[in-house]
Amino acid sequence: MTDNRSGMRLLIVSPWFPYPPDNGSRLRAWHLIKRLARHHEVRLVVGQQDDALGREVPLDVPITIVPWLWHKLGATGKQGALKALFSAIPRSILETPNPAFVEAITQELSRKPEAVLAMELGSDAYLPDSLPCPVILDQVELSGMEQTWRRAMSRRERAARWLTYHKGKSYWQQRLARYDLLTAVSEAEALAVEAIVGGGKAVAVVPNGVATADFCLQTKPKGVPGRLIYNGALSYSPNKDAVLWFVKTILPKITEKVPEAHLIVTGRSESAPIELVNHPQVQLTGFVPDLKPTLAEAMVCVTPLRSGGGTRLKILEAWAAGIPVVATTIGAAGLEGSRDGEHLLLADTPDAFAHKTVLLLQNEALCQKIAGQARTLAEERFDWDVIVERLERALDLVTK
Repeated sequence: MTDNRSGMRLLIVSPWFPYPPDNGSRLRAWHLIKRLARHHEVRLVVGQQDDALGREVPLDVPITIVPWLWHKLGATGKQGALKALFSAIPRSILETPNPAFVEAITQELSRKPEAVLAMELGSDAYLPDSLPCPVILDQVELSGMEQTWRRAMSRRERAARWLTYHKGKSYWQQRLARYDLLTAVSEAEALAVEAIVGGGKAVAVVPNGVATADFCLQTKPKGVPGRLIYNGALSYSPNKDAVLWFVKTILPKITEKVPEAHLIVTGRSESAPIELVNHPQVQLTGFVPDLKPTLAEAMVCVTPLRSGGGTRLKILEAWAAGIPVVATTIGAAGLEGSRDGEHLLLADTPDAFAHKTVLLLQNEALCQKIAGQARTLAEERFDWDVIVERLERALDLVTK
């Protein structure tokens, strides 16, 4: 270790294999772990997904790797559904026991760490009921449960999701009470967590971030005329909904004013609807190992999300890359300190979204102004180094 500023013996548990940082959960895990390992004596227990087989984590820290078991809806059929119906435990947890993960955590706890950082709700089921040292549960996201219920269309679907929501609410209210501190990535998410677990439980805001130093604006090429970008995997349902809504209802309004306008969608696209695959003004790149060159060619980043929680890594990446952003209010949720018209443009209707996108495509000076102010905000509030300092203050709080 090059810096023993705090020197804490810290166990980190991550459901996600943290390298390569190719999705939101891995990005957060990788950047937090890498920076905490500079200042603390870190040991890791991490899950390994199928796409991470044979991978290594390029960190000089002890690491225990355990195969991760995802819940496969319907795998246990009607018998599993009936069992879950009469259980207080959500089905996704009931059907994914992982004794090897439990054993790995138990072994590490026997080394008596001074604190545990458990990442995401997925860690919870594998931690012992009696926690032997202070434990922080990071990135707690619960707002999606209620959103899923309220967005249900049919009466039957709404009833099923209402039951799932209330079961989940009761379950997490009990489970989360045992932690010394919970973190959420935004004020809105923190309020959603507090509404479920009660106002007496501390919830610290530790947002998502971006490594701003990785984006060199001095060498940024001039963007491709009319190029819009949505950097997100279509395997995530809110991303799919956002892109379909944009392509069907917003993009035609943009091309009326800017005929060369077209949309680049990065991220995994195996499940892309046929209307996106065959659309002449849409290009699906699939997973891009290094997003920076693709981002640099874009004129505007569009984030037309209509559901989902957390902080939008896609917007932070655009800010760091010097790309102006047009987003819905939901799409820009959790970006503390950002203001409409200063760091990004907000629009919640197809007409308004198209108008503001065209405004940027046709006004280079406005693009540069918005993008420059956004980059400064990213450096000051959302750089991973700044965020890890917030997390370390939280660690200090629970270990004193």
